[in-house]
Amino acid sequence: MGARTAITGTSWWAPRFGRTSALQTRPLASAAIRIPERVSERLALVFPSPSPRLYVHEGARQALERKLQAAFSGQVVISITDNRHSIISVSRRGGTVRIRVHHMFLDAPTHIVNALVRYLTTNDRAASIKVGLYIEENGGRLHRRRARKMPLAPKGRVHDLYEIFQDLNARYFDGQCNALITWGKRTKEKRTSPRKTIKLGSYSALERLVRLHPVLDRAWVPRYFVAFIVYHEMLHHVMPAVRDSRGGGRRNLHPPEFVEREREFRNFERAVAWEQKHIARLLRTT
Repeated sequence: MGARTAITGTSWWAPRFGRTSALQTRPLASAAIRIPERVSERLALVFPSPSPRLYVHEGARQALERKLQAAFSGQVVISITDNRHSIISVSRRGGTVRIRVHHMFLDAPTHIVNALVRYLTTNDRAASIKVGLYIEENGGRLHRRRARKMPLAPKGRVHDLYEIFQDLNARYFDGQCNALITWGKRTKEKRTSPRKTIKLGSYSALERLVRLHPVLDRAWVPRYFVAFIVYHEMLHHVMPAVRDSRGGGRRNLHPPEFVEREREFRNFERAVAWEQKHIARLLRTT
């Protein structure tokens, strides 16, 4: 999840090509058997507009599909899921190979993607172990997400986020940013002490949702600053996190390319200066 913060989630997930396939008779390496068995769930990848289930970065999906297409003979169709019980599955219908994989593989390191391809094509034991360990390491991404119960509320008391979003989309994204946007939930509880940090905006890739802190919906907060926070989170929608080149498996949410594009915002310096000047007031506001 991207965010701009101001400071002072035992299954056989082996491929199945049919009852007579040799691959079906080969067991997975033990390291790859991690998830409690349950009937597979199929998640539609079409977004119901009020409550999307999963956002898939199309460029990353196509890159993975091209690798699999090169490894298999025949047509390959890949689907990306958030299914925590069936992490990887493959079937052949006619001349088409249909593969379903968890979204964690979209930003997996190259050696993991290569192991995934070897596992799917040859059931390679070493590749099976490597893929299984990767799934274990990313177990936190398998947890079931609670459905968002709150409806979208982009129109605030002062600032209309939908209007701002549409303007930014046309100006900086050629109208291609299809994220959703809303104000965060206002709390009725009074704070007993000032905040030390505040998350002014956030982006959820699974919901493809930009959310802004309601503290920004004030008459004294200029529209250009609200637009800057929206723009920052929209960038997270179109620029997925990358693996840190320094290693450790960390995901860099703000690589140099992100920072460079962020500075293209028309009022970038003005917005940064306003934040620095008014951060104390934002932290005190309830």
